[in-house]
Amino acid sequence: MSFNQRSLWHQTHQQQDTLSAPPARLELVPERTSDLELYTAEMLRRTQAELQWYRHLYENTPTIYLSLNAAGIILSVNQFGANCLGYTPEQLIKTPVFNLFEPTDKEKLSEVFIELCSAAQPYDSINGEYRLNCLDSKIRWVKTTVQISPEQDCPENSSVILMVCQDITTYKQKEVSQQTSQTTMQAQLAEMESLSRLKEEFLSTVSHELRTPLTNMKMAIQMLGIALHQEQNFLLEMAKPAAERSKASRYFEILDNECDREINLINNFLDLQRLDTSATPWVLETIHVQQWLWRVVELFQARNRAICKQRVILSITPNLPPLACDPFSLERIFIELLTNACKFSPSEGEITISTQLNLQNIQFHVINSGVEISSSELTHIFEKFYRIPSNDPWKQGGTGLGLALVQKLIKQLAGTIEVESRSNRTCFTIQLPLHTQVSKK
Repeated sequence: MSFNQRSLWHQTHQQQDTLSAPPARLELVPERTSDLELYTAEMLRRTQAELQWYRHLYENTPTIYLSLNAAGIILSVNQFGANCLGYTPEQLIKTPVFNLFEPTDKEKLSEVFIELCSAAQPYDSINGEYRLNCLDSKIRWVKTTVQISPEQDCPENSSVILMVCQDITTYKQKEVSQQTSQTTMQAQLAEMESLSRLKEEFLSTVSHELRTPLTNMKMAIQMLGIALHQEQNFLLEMAKPAAERSKASRYFEILDNECDREINLINNFLDLQRLDTSATPWVLETIHVQQWLWRVVELFQARNRAICKQRVILSITPNLPPLACDPFSLERIFIELLTNACKFSPSEGEITISTQLNLQNIQFHVINSGVEISSSELTHIFEKFYRIPSNDPWKQGGTGLGLALVQKLIKQLAGTIEVESRSNRTCFTIQLPLHTQVSKK
């Protein structure tokens, strides 16, 4: 109502009692109706905008949304989902959803639909993982959630099924990858075990096939020496200086030495390989170091008079506690170190073996004078087949396996070995625990 209208109305009705106001209220009804229409229009606009926003959200949410009938025919699909599958929404609508999946998964999915439609609770959902068969899609695996639409006004025979699919291709690829990796690892482990068994069988065969003829050769050489002594007093010939010996005695000595060298090479090589491939059946015994070490040195000198021209000195701390160790391995260690010291020391030199107690360990020192190893070579002397020809005054050569075998044996006895060489003196230091915990490898 305008201002002029309100003035006219006031002049006409100013004499009337205020109780006759209903006509005035009736005049105001058109104004209130206009406000309601404006409010309704605004609410409608807002509702439409909200619906448009939800529609945009539905179309572009990074998930595949499908609505289906009970037969699995697609009724609707969001734009993002259609794009991911490699289709337009129009191409998918009214087509069976089963066409999107691998043939082997179609039957599984149809069983899910049957179970869902016959479920007692209409809102139950069923989850599963399926493979897609969409040529233009990068998605290969999806995790699906299938549920009957919660709409109450849908007749039972026209129930709408909602399906939500999430891309799990990357996850499944990592999971194939892991299975393949595990399968490959298991195959490699089985192959390694097989190779290990073959290697042990090979070493056993080689041990017999190589050692047997060498043992026969050594025996034949010894018998030859006896026969030559009986015929030509050969032992007296062998006792002469090298320059005064006959050719036969020199040839005999070469044959005997090279046979011993070959036996040592094969023994060291096979022992190293055996230590690398399997656990050795160790026999731990109580060793009284002083008596045991005297016996080992005497035995070594008796058997190696040809190479042991140095003076061997024993310096043993009195009242050492007994040592729990494998005596065969420990003897092998000292024989190798003494052989090494004799080969690389001048004949007028000295070889000292000393022992001392260091807390719960026993330390052994094997020291030879008159020889020094350069610092550049010290880092290599425990490597297999490594030799220092310049430090071999007697030109006796060697297998290059002795010190490698020593290091391996000491490690398995839970000990350590170090070497120091300076001031024309070389010292090997071995440290063994009094109560050995034998290593398996």
